[in-house]
Amino acid sequence: MSATDFYDDYWSRRTRPSAAWDQKRVTRVLGPLLGLGRILDYGCGIGKTYRPILSSSVGHYSGADVSRVALQTLDAATQSAYPIDPETSRITADDALFDGACSIEVLEHLPDPLAAARELFRVLKPGGVLVATVPNFGYHAWRLMALLRAEVPSEPERPLENRFNGVHIRFYNTRSFARLFRDAGFQNVSIGSFDDSSIWDITRGLGPLAAVSDFARRHLPPLANLRFLQEVCPALFAYRIRAVALKR
Repeated sequence: MSATDFYDDYWSRRTRPSAAWDQKRVTRVLGPLLGLGRILDYGCGIGKTYRPILSSSVGHYSGADVSRVALQTLDAATQSAYPIDPETSRITADDALFDGACSIEVLEHLPDPLAAARELFRVLKPGGVLVATVPNFGYHAWRLMALLRAEVPSEPERPLENRFNGVHIRFYNTRSFARLFRDAGFQNVSIGSFDDSSIWDITRGLGPLAAVSDFARRHLPPLANLRFLQEVCPALFAYRIRAVALKR
């Protein structure tokens, strides 16, 4: 099965809606892009989370994806669609076309993330900004899982049915994520946290005790979850990390 067919099937089966981001979350994650002219959303998916607010906050929104199903969700009257070549990671856009770009929870899925990062560098104008996010393999829960259980968090879509079909095939910590964009040509790469990490997520590395983490997230206040630690030391306490990179 090709990558295009795989993700066509993947998005066709996503019948459970993802939670839409509110303005506060869009600003926290995608703030550097808001108010810019032409924006590329690389790996846009079906756009149920941040696309409505992002597309209304920029001059022109373009989505790119390997999935034809995902691209069909774009509004052809106001938005542009770019198929991503799964072999090369390239899109049919001119050099230096976009003022900004984002790639949200995408690069952990790609067999050649450096090719994708270089393509994003190519299509950005000088002075353009990229915002990208991925899961943080350095997160304390995943470190413990790797140490005690020799497992990685591939996050299968339906683990009770098939625990081996996780779509995460690349794993990053704060250092390797920054290196990815520097190797692609970006400068001024900064890495930070943006999610709602909990100190109790350490139990996710202990199998059945993961229920403690779920309880803490639902019932304990932010201070009891020690969420501020993700800002102090994202390398260890950020569940997901965000890169902001500039093209000089």
